[in-house]
Amino acid sequence: MKQVTYIPIKVPVKRGRFNLYQTIKEAVEEQGEEILDGDILAVSSKFIAMSEGRVIDLQSVKPCAEAVKLSAAAHIPSSLAELIIREADRIYSTLPGFVLAIKHGMVVPNAGIDRSNVEHGAAILYPKDPVASAERLRLQILVDLGKRVGVVVTDSRLMPTRIGTTGIAVAAAGFEAVSDERGKMDLFGNVMRVTRRALADDISAGANLLMGETSESIPVVIVRGSGLTIIDRAVEKEDLVIGSDECVFIRCLSQKETTLYI
Repeated sequence: MKQVTYIPIKVPVKRGRFNLYQTIKEAVEEQGEEILDGDILAVSSKFIAMSEGRVIDLQSVKPCAEAVKLSAAAHIPSSLAELIIREADRIYSTLPGFVLAIKHGMVVPNAGIDRSNVEHGAAILYPKDPVASAERLRLQILVDLGKRVGVVVTDSRLMPTRIGTTGIAVAAAGFEAVSDERGKMDLFGNVMRVTRRALADDISAGANLLMGETSESIPVVIVRGSGLTIIDRAVEKEDLVIGSDECVFIRCLSQKETTLYI
């Protein structure tokens, strides 16, 4: 029976830009661990963004007129509203304290912008190009250590009707991130018609148990023994997300008329 091991890598608090790969390599070595062929490295999107200098002083942000309107509608600072407008691919709606937006193909509050685990008065954005960040880290490990690994950029998410957050893959590289089960048989001989397993999300959810949300300071988790297929390329964004026109939640909730069958 397959056994999967999650190895937390603790890293001291960072401020300002830093070398992502070198920092991870040193932290792994200091803990007496190593990176092996077939490992999947789950790395916090916030940690990657920080290494890339994606931390913004909110006082330095000048809101436009649209940001002022969004600020009033969502009851958030106008500087944060301005960053959301800049970062979001699409804005859906608002609630007090939140703006529901699309970023990197995902539905996320505030376009993925976060004010936790950064200096007071600052906000941290998503990495500029998470796919490129994941692939760059994968290649650095391959060139320096000679190890073929996968990399998944993780974040936490809310799920409809559920309390609390769980892990999600923002981007991935080096492994097959989705398993297509369509056409296969289940235990009773039924043909699977729609099921695809989100393997990168599964890895992220497991890693999130160790990463936590507050003062854990564990931005990296080595996942060993997953048995996932290692590949020599990045995972394209289109391989992880579906459009709004295909999403069951968005399609149902966007209908002008909804009948409750209860």
